[in-house]
Amino acid sequence: MSKMAISKPTANIYLDTRKELKNNKYPVKLNVYYLGKNRLFGLPIQLTEKDWEKINSPKLRDQKLKDIKTKLDYYEGEKFEATLKEIEEPFTFQKFKTAFEKQDSSQLVSHDVYALIDRFIEEQERKDKVGNAGIYRNARNSFQRFRKRLFINQVTVDFLKDYENQMKKSGKKINYIGLNLRCMRAIYNMAIAEKLAKQEDYPFSQKRRDKKFVIKTEETKKKALSADQLAKLKEYQPQTPAQRKAFRFWWFALHAYGINMTDICHLRYKDIVGNKIIIERIKTEDTTTTSKPVRILITPEIQSCIDDYGNQDKSPDAYVFNILKHGWTAKQERDMVMSFTRNINKHMKKISEDLGLERPISTNWARHSFSTFLKSGLIPIEVISEALGHSSIETTKIYLDSFEDDVLEMIAKRLSEI
Repeated sequence: MSKMAISKPTANIYLDTRKELKNNKYPVKLNVYYLGKNRLFGLPIQLTEKDWEKINSPKLRDQKLKDIKTKLDYYEGEKFEATLKEIEEPFTFQKFKTAFEKQDSSQLVSHDVYALIDRFIEEQERKDKVGNAGIYRNARNSFQRFRKRLFINQVTVDFLKDYENQMKKSGKKINYIGLNLRCMRAIYNMAIAEKLAKQEDYPFSQKRRDKKFVIKTEETKKKALSADQLAKLKEYQPQTPAQRKAFRFWWFALHAYGINMTDICHLRYKDIVGNKIIIERIKTEDTTTTSKPVRILITPEIQSCIDDYGNQDKSPDAYVFNILKHGWTAKQERDMVMSFTRNINKHMKKISEDLGLERPISTNWARHSFSTFLKSGLIPIEVISEALGHSSIETTKIYLDSFEDDVLEMIAKRLSEI
């Protein structure tokens, strides 16, 4: 085995600084090693020593240099391997030179998976979709740790299986792996749309028993309090003003049909219409499917939270709560919402410990507790729907926006029984 490994040609990218060019740059070359010897093969790229250092830095930010690095990765990776497959044994540097110069390099940038992901991330950031950009960035980093260079034709069923198995071995959760794989699937779909990949090579399963790769999901343990636990929580007396504020906002979320902290932070006074809050959820407002506003009856718990923590400025565009500021970027807003949510979760964890609960309560529990509590009463399941869990976002859109006033009052009455 060791002899085979030594006898296989290898390559790396090399900045040839022996002679500076007239443009004050140096030629970049492919340095091929074989049986203790090496040869340099010219590439159509020239760099200064400073740019060479930047390209090899883990904190590379310059987009032009990123594009050049993508090309260099292609020459060192896919093109080098393709050239080796083309030449007949025994290997000689002359055979390699002839085959290497024949290889078509026109598709090298567009077929690079990480370049495609980076482009998608930039598009999301331009649209202020920083959360989605972050999800794809994390997925890209995960795949890049698994495979340093990756081209679209290398995303095969075997590659996806190998990635999944490696992630499982490293202790990653099924849903974490699935999230990353769904990002890869979206990028592959983008590549097909741009004619960078062929539909017949699509590695993801589209129908049962098609022998393609199936992205697995795992049903998560529901984060819901029982009716007795909710009653116990309601009787709790917060010990500090900060804890009281977190406690009140958690109950606000539950009475507001489990809307998340992003929606609460973005509430404006124009969203309060009479005795209702009428909003389009932040999570769904940029989807292509039709969605209608969510109508929430303002219960005493919701109103008291607004009275105690609401902004003094009650003009229509003013935020109900003094959490976000007008003029902030999407990233600033997201960072503040995350900080606000972490703070609530920190205090709710302490309350959970004081009450002797087995698991710490977080803001997510408000959503599931709302659904579970209503289903434990006489509220029809068609009204509540599994949509308030994670099984069907579409059903959430259908039911929560179509509640009539009598149904809203029925929900409010049930919640008052906690």
